[in-house]
Amino acid sequence: MAWCSARTPRSVCPCFYYKIGGKSMGKRELLIIVAFVAVGAIAYQLTAPPATGTTSWSLGDFFKTARREMRGNPGRGTFVHKATIDAPPALREVRLILLQGTVQIVGEARDTIEYEFTVNSTGPDDAGAVELAKQTVIEPDNLGDALILRARYPEPASQTAVMVMRVPARMVVRVESSRGFTIANVAAVQAEGNRGDVTLTGIAGAITGAHQDGDFKVTGATSVKLRLLRSQNTFTKISDGVVLDVRDGDTTVSDSAGALEVDETRDEVTITGHRGTITVRGTDGRVTIQQPTAETRVDTRRAEVELQMDRGVTATILTTDEPLRLLMTGTPSLVLDASATDAAIQAADFNLTPVSTESHARLTHTFGSGGARVTLRNTRGDIILRKSQ
Repeated sequence: MAWCSARTPRSVCPCFYYKIGGKSMGKRELLIIVAFVAVGAIAYQLTAPPATGTTSWSLGDFFKTARREMRGNPGRGTFVHKATIDAPPALREVRLILLQGTVQIVGEARDTIEYEFTVNSTGPDDAGAVELAKQTVIEPDNLGDALILRARYPEPASQTAVMVMRVPARMVVRVESSRGFTIANVAAVQAEGNRGDVTLTGIAGAITGAHQDGDFKVTGATSVKLRLLRSQNTFTKISDGVVLDVRDGDTTVSDSAGALEVDETRDEVTITGHRGTITVRGTDGRVTIQQPTAETRVDTRRAEVELQMDRGVTATILTTDEPLRLLMTGTPSLVLDASATDAAIQAADFNLTPVSTESHARLTHTFGSGGARVTLRNTRGDIILRKSQ
């Protein structure tokens, strides 16, 4: 940068001083600081322990190192680690930790654990990147009934990896800190601290744990108990119950059975054809329940709720500030008790007129032969009764 003219006033000269901590610093002080930094850098290169085991140093090496640091690690390299590990009958669980990549696991009729661990690394050049990929290792730790496989990465660069593994179908699989995984045909799955897309198929037992930021898809499992954040979730063919804590995402449960419990915050929840009791609690978001077959309860705040019924099922639906819809297919037998505060009840499809006061509307009616009680409550949001198309 060129120095300003001598006639340039100090108050407007951009190069005369800099301010640090509110105090002015002139050009001389700035040059002194720069000189100290340069001397310190050279002194460090002269006195730091050499990486090669020699004490020689040259100005060329100094600038070469500086250029390498500025350029980062432009090299790219890949190495595939393979191993086969015995899995005796006492071994019931395998845990994968810190894989920094995707995981693919398939359960089979076998008595060994076999894997291919493909590591992609950066480095100072391509040969150096391959060497760093080779230095990435899987460290086994045998706990008796559980085997931990932990990834260890070298410091100088960055690595990503893909783990492809075959395990005995009787195994419980636990995955921690991965960037997505696909698992099929194992005894159970536990997920902790993972991000990315997850696909689970044919899990004989339970699926538990936590996940965020990705698609989470399950087809076939005994039970599910999960905490899910910012995920697009699909659960199908769960045979013995689902418990979910979901936030800021989209969740669908279909063709499943057992007790279903959902705690939602700003999540869109859709439940279709569930064979068992349904309980949904939450705030904001949207809840849609289609064709429930057993007692159903929804207790939400500021959430839009839609209940589609084709049979008489006991249901209690509470919400506020958003519409509450009851859609009926045919003429299910039920006793309706609907009440809206600071809102209206719409029932023109059934030629029904609610009893209304200044701030309250109420409608009671028996459909079909009666029996199951359906209770609807809304505050500052309408209750809408319609025939399903």
